[in-house]
Amino acid sequence: MKEVSQAQHKNWPIVLLLLLMYIIVTMSDNFKGIFVPLFKEDFGVSNTQIGYVLTACLFMYALFQYIGGILIEKFGYKSIISLGFIISMGSLVVLVTCKSFLVLIIGLSILNSGIAMFNVGVNTLGPAMNVASTAVLMNFVNFSYGTGNTAMQQVTGTLLKQGVRWQTFYLVMLFCCAALFIYLLLLRIPYKPQTGSGAYKKSDIFRNKLLYAYIAAVGFYVAAEYGIGNWFVNYMSEQFSLDAERRALYMTLFFGLMTFGRLFGGFVADKLGHFRSIIIYGTIASILCVLGLSLGQSGLILFATSGFFFSIIYPTLMSTIRGAFKEGASYVTGLILMCGTLIAMAVNLLIGIANDCFGVSFSFYIVAVCLILSTLAVLPIRKQTAALLLKSKQ
Repeated sequence: MKEVSQAQHKNWPIVLLLLLMYIIVTMSDNFKGIFVPLFKEDFGVSNTQIGYVLTACLFMYALFQYIGGILIEKFGYKSIISLGFIISMGSLVVLVTCKSFLVLIIGLSILNSGIAMFNVGVNTLGPAMNVASTAVLMNFVNFSYGTGNTAMQQVTGTLLKQGVRWQTFYLVMLFCCAALFIYLLLLRIPYKPQTGSGAYKKSDIFRNKLLYAYIAAVGFYVAAEYGIGNWFVNYMSEQFSLDAERRALYMTLFFGLMTFGRLFGGFVADKLGHFRSIIIYGTIASILCVLGLSLGQSGLILFATSGFFFSIIYPTLMSTIRGAFKEGASYVTGLILMCGTLIAMAVNLLIGIANDCFGVSFSFYIVAVCLILSTLAVLPIRKQTAALLLKSKQ
């Protein structure tokens, strides 16, 4: 009992780092969505052009998650997370002084490169830690993401209504990154990346059908969540002409319920089974999304309520990767995150184009379709991992 308590005591500074890093990730992911109407106004650009910005951001996010997974195996967690901080802080200086649409694209793209290092760091270091339940840990870490969203959606909407410029928010983010970077430099991270018993062959990983099911499940989920973060405000603004405060209210409700769900989600996943809980939550969330969009403005409350059922899907799914791939878990995680983000990138570009071509009402159904596809992709993962578990016991 003393050993377990001592291990947990040593883990809490690292858990705090992961929690605070995900609040930074929250800022990066959701400022873009909140600021879409302001970007369009300041730079005189269309929905399609905003779609190109988001596509560039997601491409860099995808690429550097893959690179981050490779580098973590070579240099360890602390070095690569530190690199993420340095890149992020440099890009935030660019955004704070941004005067043109081109500089905006460059600044946001570089920022996403640094944030990608954060994301792959969290999703490889978290499952590697010596804790009682990685599902509980990862849901709790992602709880901080929802906490950040819940607070920021409401506070940001109110401050924007009072005339605070979007550059000011990136300045605050810069100070937060600097403070957390100093904390990281003082922190000892004893965990090493998992590379298996020997030199694994990457070709074997690519022949594993489980990899592609994970890519689909993660990719379409991320596409759905990013679609909400990037386009939900725009949907409410153009379709129903809601003001900034009311738009922020629905966004706050969505992410607030997601936050609450993640607080206890790990325990639910352990009780019901990881894949079973993902399928149940994904099915209910899909139904609420479709119904919410079908009912128009009166359905916004239903759509926002789906946030509770979004809650455990991503963190629980990510917590299972290390068990499904015994060798090269950091590399595989980076690969899955990269390919998943590329799917999200394509989907967000599609939403931007569909907004201009078919209208915001039709295009936002793409979010619900992505969530349905993600849930369906978990079915073969559940079947194959159960087969692998049975085979290992024989």
